[in-house]
Amino acid sequence: MENKGKRFIKALYSLEAASLLRLAKRYYSYRVLSDVTGIPAPILARYIFGKTLPTPDRAHTILKRLMKLVDPRYILGQRLADTGGIVDTSIVLTDPLYLKATTFYFVEKLADQKITKIVVPEASGIPLATSLSLALEVPFIVARRKATMSLFRETLCSDIEPSFCIQKDSIGKRDNVLIVDDIVETGATLTSIKRLIELIGASLTKVVALVVIGEEWKNRAKIEDVETLIMIMRPTKRARMPSL
Repeated sequence: MENKGKRFIKALYSLEAASLLRLAKRYYSYRVLSDVTGIPAPILARYIFGKTLPTPDRAHTILKRLMKLVDPRYILGQRLADTGGIVDTSIVLTDPLYLKATTFYFVEKLADQKITKIVVPEASGIPLATSLSLALEVPFIVARRKATMSLFRETLCSDIEPSFCIQKDSIGKRDNVLIVDDIVETGATLTSIKRLIELIGASLTKVVALVVIGEEWKNRAKIEDVETLIMIMRPTKRARMPSL
């Protein structure tokens, strides 16, 4: 979020609160939403139907309180329990309500970061990268496996396996890059994308992922921290979205 920071994030609150309320209304009654947010139902209705917008301060309060109702961390944890340990991120990547809640969660975490580009490996993390790109108003680039880049003439590929490639000039040396993925476990993909950024000479600002499993990725990718919804400290089964 180039030269925007917290002031820019605050300006987003009014629109995002109204949008999240509209999505939440599909699942919850005005009474429930009023109880959660502490705001009378008639006023919530005005926000939902776009007749007015909450002030940034009130919007931030609405978002914070709504997150208790639609917390994507709880949804992912519940899905993990329901499936007997299978990591299924599809609900927060395909349901607009939880995707928007997830985006808000990460945008708040990134408020102090200067981000100019987003890189996402194909393919499951693309919905989150798209949503963050729209929220932060920065371009995103899909890093594709080398075998799928044969149709592109001008590409740059990482020199380690699994090799990921992007189109040349899509990222510059002055860019501050955010890596987005759905699941981080072994760190193989993360290491390859990080290497790609190093080859360009750009700066890796932050990594976000829906789920982080174990700590193998730390030693492999030489990255200390990943912003995540949930961290699992044991081996588990995984279920990814179909390729997009």
